[in-house]
Amino acid sequence: MGKLLAKERQKEIVEYINSTGSAKIGDLADKFEVTKETIRRDLTHLQEIGAIERSHGGATLVSSFRPIPIETRVSENSSIKYALCEKGLELIPEQGVIYLDAGSTMQCMAQLLSQKSGYTIVTNSINTTYHLNNGNNVTILTGGQLNPNNMSTEGFQTTNFINTIKVDISFLGTSGFEQHNGPAVSEFTDAQIKQAIIPQSKIIVVISDSSKAHICSLVQYANWKDIDYFITDKDLPSAAYKTLSELTEVILV
Repeated sequence: MGKLLAKERQKEIVEYINSTGSAKIGDLADKFEVTKETIRRDLTHLQEIGAIERSHGGATLVSSFRPIPIETRVSENSSIKYALCEKGLELIPEQGVIYLDAGSTMQCMAQLLSQKSGYTIVTNSINTTYHLNNGNNVTILTGGQLNPNNMSTEGFQTTNFINTIKVDISFLGTSGFEQHNGPAVSEFTDAQIKQAIIPQSKIIVVISDSSKAHICSLVQYANWKDIDYFITDKDLPSAAYKTLSELTEVILV
């Protein structure tokens, strides 16, 4: 096969491992006609973004049922996340009330919103408030028990507060949605918070890079038909695009 760019090769490596369950470094090097060291670098990067898991001598399907700490995720695909969030800004009504989910992508959104003014922003993410504090908006942090994996609040206090508010638009994330009929996450408590805000929102937007199409997370928190917009990058597999676009409006960046 012809030589591929690193990004294209890594995408095909993920697809190959998802179809076979595992792969050895030597086999991947032969398949893609590159050195073993190149494959090792590819696998290291793919493990860092949560697309695969390294094993002795190769890689296996990702165990996406285990939460990944936010400090591990915050720098992954950051340029893509910013591009997706910039597109999401176009959907926010003027002087709107916004809900920001917990997660690394929402920190990018918070940094962009900190350059705006006149919004009211509700979030259960402690890290997100650090960025919002630099702007000229009203920031409301939900109460609740701390989840150290994503530095967010959760539990009865959080859902009880969410049930008392209404927002114009909510931005939610996903840990992966392969084999699901909607966005999914790796923790039940995270899913509970997302399920609480959906009926309180006029517009629901899920933002995620396309790598999440290759990851199966533990629990689905909504059906795609309940989501108004799904913003992702142009590397979303064509089969996934066809399926999702029949259920929600998919915006490719």
